Amino acid sequence: MRFAHFVAQKSAPFRSPLNLALGFRMHFWNIKDLSKELARDLVSESMGMKYLLAFTLLGLFSTYLSLWMGAVRNWLFYFELVVLSVIAIFGCLQAFAANGGNVGRSFVLRAICISVPASIRVSLFSVVFALITYFTFDHVFTGENFGDPLRAYTLISYSVFVGLSIYFWVLIVGGFKDVRAYEQQT
Repeated sequence: MRFAHFVAQKSAPFRSPLNLALGFRMHFWNIKDLSKELARDLVSESMGMKYLLAFTLLGLFSTYLSLWMGAVRNWLFYFELVVLSVIAIFGCLQAFAANGGNVGRSFVLRAICISVPASIRVSLFSVVFALITYFTFDHVFTGENFGDPLRAYTLISYSVFVGLSIYFWVLIVGGFKDVRAYEQQT
C-alpha cells in the first residue's frame, strides 16, 4: 500500500517548495518538461515574462557572485545589488505592461530581440566610461579634488552602473511601446 501511494505521488506533477512559495509553477531544472510545455503552447505570456525575469535576476546574481569573490564587500556593494535587482524587476514589469500584459504577444521573443541593440548601446556607454576613467583617473581622482579618491571613484562607478541599468530598461520599454505603436498602424 505504501509503494502504491509513493508511485501515485511520483506520477503527479512535482511542485517544488519554491513553486509553492511563488504560487505558480516554473521549471527550474527540468528542461524536458519545459520543452514539452513550450511545444504545446502551454507557457502563457505572463509565465514567459516570469522566465525572462528569472533569467535576468539569475544573470545579475551570477555576476555579483563573481564580483563578490574579489570585490570589497561593504554596504555599498550590497546596496547596489538590491537597487539593480529592483530596477530589473520594475523594468521587466514595465516592459511586460508596454507589450500589452497578458493579452500581449511574443513577450519573451520581443524582449530578447530588443535586448540586443539595447545591450550594445549600454555596453558602448560602459566602454566609454571605462576609457574616460582609465585615462583621467590620476588627474581627476586626486587627494586635492576628493578627500578619499578611491571612495569617490567607487561612488561614481556604482552610480554609473545604476544609471546604465535604468537606461537599459528605458530602451527596452521604449522598444515595446514602439512595437505596439507599429502594430496599431497596421
